Amino acid sequence: MRLVTFEPGHADLVGPRVGVLHEDRVVDLYAAHTAAVLRAGGGVGDARITAASAAPRDMIAFFEGGEQARRRADDAVAFVVGALDRGEDPVNPGGEQVAPVADAVRLLAPVPRPRRIRDYLTYEAHAAGSGLAVPEAFRSVPICYECNVGTILGPGDPIPWPAYTDQMDFELEIGFFVGKGGRNISVDEAPAHIAGVTIFNDLSARDIQFFEMSLNIGPSKGKSFGTVMGPCVTTIDEVDEFAVQCTARVNGEVWAQADTSGRRYSFAEVLAWASYCEPVYPGEFLAVGTVGGGCGLELDRWIQSGDVLELEASEIGTLRNVVAEKEKTPAGAGIPSYTGAPRAGH
Repeated sequence: MRLVTFEPGHADLVGPRVGVLHEDRVVDLYAAHTAAVLRAGGGVGDARITAASAAPRDMIAFFEGGEQARRRADDAVAFVVGALDRGEDPVNPGGEQVAPVADAVRLLAPVPRPRRIRDYLTYEAHAAGSGLAVPEAFRSVPICYECNVGTILGPGDPIPWPAYTDQMDFELEIGFFVGKGGRNISVDEAPAHIAGVTIFNDLSARDIQFFEMSLNIGPSKGKSFGTVMGPCVTTIDEVDEFAVQCTARVNGEVWAQADTSGRRYSFAEVLAWASYCEPVYPGEFLAVGTVGGGCGLELDRWIQSGDVLELEASEIGTLRNVVAEKEKTPAGAGIPSYTGAPRAGH
């Protein structure tokens, strides 16, 4: 199942909803449950009450709902498929489309503001390709930094280019959402706590990133300005975590291709370590790092303003964004002592 958070195209509908991608449609779970009650002869009021109970209010609520939420989503999709097979395209009162064409809605990041995001290094090939020495600690534990949950971007959102950097980069990654929280989760228990997988583009301002991290802290402004996620969450039962085929294209040209094999740590090991002596919660996101060759730093190729960036992962889809112009800041912004950072790269 491929789950999305989206904004319906109908002007009277306010706020994002959770849906399921089915072929070229987005099955609106709230609208589908409403339509099912109406078709069975129920009134509009009863239909709305039922839908409010059966449809998740957001993606985190879907994760928290576990198997019951999955069954209800399956029922909603089955209802829509049955209607489409009969030649119907169900519309609820007020013009609410039950299964709009995907191009007619705006997809958001699957969880627009996760409670917490950690991005781990699990691919030694990425570190080596970036010219980084892999520390001895990597042999013992997956190492991460924490992302800025206030700057999450989704499909189609422009990639910001902060004024303080001349060297923008993408990172081709996948990661997983926690479905069921816990503490001190074992490696054997961990798979039952994983909800699903999405694409993660860990945007990086490489020059200032390495400039700041020369103090062995950070990455600070090198990473905090934006992170892209989407286009959907593919439930974990439909993904082989070590066999996802990944591709990065810039303006239609393939820059990178890799798969998710060759990692030192599995999803289960990453989650077990993340939960060791601290709680994890539904909706938290744990990225497993950039695939080997999956960023401009490794390739010594650099994205530019106006570039169309597409990150694709099998079983998940394509995350497409356009790189914006460098931000123009007002006089007095920043501090006079910062005049730029040395270029990173080979």
